[in-house]
This record gives sequence, C-alpha cells and structure tokens, in this order.
Amino acid sequence: MKENSPLAMTTEDRILLYFSDFRNMEERYVLPQALTQKAIAFAAGIQRKHLSRYLDEMVRDGFLTETKAHIEGEKQRMLAYYLAPRGWERAMGIKERLSRVRVPVKVAGTMKEMSLDEIDRATSVHLTLSDIVREAMNVDVLDLESLEGIDDRRKRAMDDRVKRLEDYTRAVMTAWKDGRVTATERLLVEQLRENLGISKEEQERIETQVMEEVLENRTGIYRAVAEEALEEGPITEDERELLEVLRKKLGLSSQDCRRIEAEIGKRPS
Repeated sequence: MKENSPLAMTTEDRILLYFSDFRNMEERYVLPQALTQKAIAFAAGIQRKHLSRYLDEMVRDGFLTETKAHIEGEKQRMLAYYLAPRGWERAMGIKERLSRVRVPVKVAGTMKEMSLDEIDRATSVHLTLSDIVREAMNVDVLDLESLEGIDDRRKRAMDDRVKRLEDYTRAVMTAWKDGRVTATERLLVEQLRENLGISKEEQERIETQVMEEVLENRTGIYRAVAEEALEEGPITEDERELLEVLRKKLGLSSQDCRRIEAEIGKRPS
C-alpha cells in the first residue's frame, strides 16, 4: 500500500474496523470464531505474536471488551473480544470516512476509480471494508480478480494456522509423555511456540489438554492393574510393592492412587 493511500490506517483502526461488523456480541452465550485472536490477526493483517499487545492496550483504553467465553467449535472457553461503547464510536467514524473514499482498482486490465461499496458489489463474494483494507496493505493497486479469491486465501491462512497448532501440540505431547517436563524440554517447547507464533493463551489451552490426556492415560493404566490386584480381595504385600513401582513409573501421587483404589473398592461386586 502506498503511504498516501486513502486506505492507509493504524493497526488499532484496522482492528476496530474489523470488529464493526459484529454487533450485540455481549448478548450471546457462544461467540463466533471470528472474535478469537487467530481470526483477528488475519483479518487485521497483524502477525499473531504482536497482536496481544495491541488488544491489551485497546482493552485498557476502553475500546474493546475482553471475555473468556464459549467459542463455536471449541471444547474449552477461549479469550474473545468485541467493541466496547467507546470502540463503537471510533469504529463508526472510520467507516464513515471510508464510505467517502474512492480508490483505483484494476478491472479486467482497465483502471477504474471505485468506492469500497462499489468494489463489494462488483465481486461475487461479499467483501467487508476490513477485507478491502487488508488486501490493500499488500499491493499498490487493488485488483478485482485478486479480490475474488479472498475466501480461498483466508482458508489457506487458517489451514496453515491449524498445522502450526498441530505441530506445537505434538511437541508438547512428546515433552509430557512421561508425565513431567524437564527444564531443557520446557526451553525447547517455548522456543518452538515463539517460532510458530503460538499465543500464550493457546499454549495454556494446548498444555492443559495434553496434561489431562496424559494423566487420564496414566491413571487408566494404574486403575486396570489395581482392579486386577483387588479382584481376589485386599491387596497383598507383594502386590503393593508392584503397585508402588508402577505408581512411581507413571509419575502418579500416592493420594491419586489411594483415591483410585478407594473408587474400585466401592464398586458393587
């Protein structure tokens, strides 16, 4: 985008413009994926690793509301954002200014001056003002044919995001496979997180899921062995020694194992 382009704006204004398409979010129990950090980063043309700083400042300044909410398609609650009253006021001002803007657009090899609304109507896909501004960031002149492919580019960007999350999840699972993470493993995982652009929020969510899965697998193993030991009555001294070796190998606490054994003992025979 040229510096003097009428579509040039600050990162904060691009974020506000994007959010202006989402109304009454405070009334919803389940929020759309579009309000999560990964969607915001793509829509506003920001590297994910820098996004949190902008969002934190905009929440602090009263432009955005941050909430931990249920998100469509996600099992766990995640951070989501939407416009606060002060943000709405500023966003409407941005949209009003953009509604009067006319920009050069290449249409079938010919240059035309078009408003953003005219650009949207000329394409087969719906383009928001935020879509057009983001596309303009990467080119000197907008091309109508290129704008037609915006949905495909968004999908590719999201698919790439999913792949990076999967790579990080595999690394975390490897680090946690024995039930604990060494200092070296923690350092390597943290470096990978930074290189892949994984946010702290996503890191916490992934590690929580992995730890729950690892713990579930380990307790399941102990439970199966303990059930067999208790099948013929109270645990013998030899069986207790074997269970203690297994407990240490699995990295389970004595309290967890006593609870498992108590649960087994309460079952009706």
